[in-house]
Amino acid sequence: MERNYYLVLGVGSDASQREIKAAFRQRAQQLHPDKSGLNSGPFIEAQEAYATLSDPGRRRAYDRRLREPEIVPATSFRDISLFGFEQFHPSFDELFDRLWSNFAGISRPKAETLESLTLEVILSPQEARAGGRVRVEIPARAPCATCRGRGHVAGYECWRCAGDGALTAEQPVDIEYPAGIRGGHVARLPLSQFGIYNFYLTLHFRVSGEEA
Repeated sequence: MERNYYLVLGVGSDASQREIKAAFRQRAQQLHPDKSGLNSGPFIEAQEAYATLSDPGRRRAYDRRLREPEIVPATSFRDISLFGFEQFHPSFDELFDRLWSNFAGISRPKAETLESLTLEVILSPQEARAGGRVRVEIPARAPCATCRGRGHVAGYECWRCAGDGALTAEQPVDIEYPAGIRGGHVARLPLSQFGIYNFYLTLHFRVSGEEA
């Protein structure tokens, strides 16, 4: 469910930009962890609310989402995180250093080859017949959505990215598989769009009960 940023800042949905800014200033003084002694969660939420409502374009898109709840298609859906998934090759220990070298500023060998990061997804017979999609959470380096890469929000250091302007976090990508799978299905995805240049993703879909 979409968070109501108007309630977070304590303003009405028809609040002016001046009222939104004043409300954020007041909430920031109340919630800043250095002053309130609270954890950073409420302060980050207030920053996110202000970053969205203070930008006219983002506010219009947000208002539309509040009025029009997302309709989820009636297809099979699976959510997978690389870090919570055990059946992939190479093993997690083998790939961890190479994977995170893309984000840690570590120089990679010039002779380094592009390799497959392979996941096996087991589908039930019902899922295989219906078709659907899996959402894979890919580690990525991306601009902070709260401060939009600036490192600060209205003069306050962004607590989401600690002023860095970017975050290394998991980003979702949806991969569809067709209806009527028999004997398996393979999907491949380059990962350069996520800042990963030494792996590409391979998903092997297999139907439970069928031989690999």
